[in-house]
Amino acid sequence: MYACDYLETGFLNVLRGVTFTAPAKCYLALFLNDPGESGTAGTEISYAGYARLEIDFSEPASVNGGIGIKNVSDITFSAPADPAGTVTYIGIMDSLVGGNMLARGELTESLVIGANEPPVFLAGDVEFYLTGNMATAYKTRLLNFFRGTSIPGVSPYFSLWNGSPEAAGSELAGDNYQRVKLTFGAPTEQVSGQLMCQNSLPASFNRPSTAWGVWNTSAIYNAASGGEPIYLQQLPEEITIKKGYMPTMEEGAVKVGIN
Repeated sequence: MYACDYLETGFLNVLRGVTFTAPAKCYLALFLNDPGESGTAGTEISYAGYARLEIDFSEPASVNGGIGIKNVSDITFSAPADPAGTVTYIGIMDSLVGGNMLARGELTESLVIGANEPPVFLAGDVEFYLTGNMATAYKTRLLNFFRGTSIPGVSPYFSLWNGSPEAAGSELAGDNYQRVKLTFGAPTEQVSGQLMCQNSLPASFNRPSTAWGVWNTSAIYNAASGGEPIYLQQLPEEITIKKGYMPTMEEGAVKVGIN
């Protein structure tokens, strides 16, 4: 499944200090065609007795090289009296009627809904997982959003690391070193269709009065010290931060999206 615009926008706005409020429940909806990134482009199936059904997800766990969630129990829709069409996509909605689509996915096999045949999704059939540069802590937060847990808005800080903070890396240190506060602009759509936000103001570290060490990984944190990593990015080439070298991020240089 893929994140839809509503989910991407809400998460990225967390980096702008806006809390992303989770729905009390999530619902599974059936579509005859692709709802698209917006979640509004497709045609939801319609027949007497059809209604979206509540879907409960498992705790986030490692899957497919990332972290994911699955439906914990079977989901059985009512049976139509007459053939109702062919379901090709499903959507995870935040409301029983109307509302916003959080994620969508194409079925591995189209589901032909015949007369008196109830559409059924077995436990584990509906899976949503995250890979990419988002840190484990925030992949987990985003997945728990589907389980009713809101994501508080944060003030993000840029930090320099030798090695990943998720793999025993160490944050650079030395005279004048401290994390730098970032200001992000509103999420914008990329050519790929993905939403992304980037720093709307330049940011600079203090000028080192002593060497800080080797910088090969950047990390955005949710606190000026301590806290949790939000987003990680390995540099294409490591940089030795020597006395007098002042790392600077130009406007638009720091980009964050959901993979």
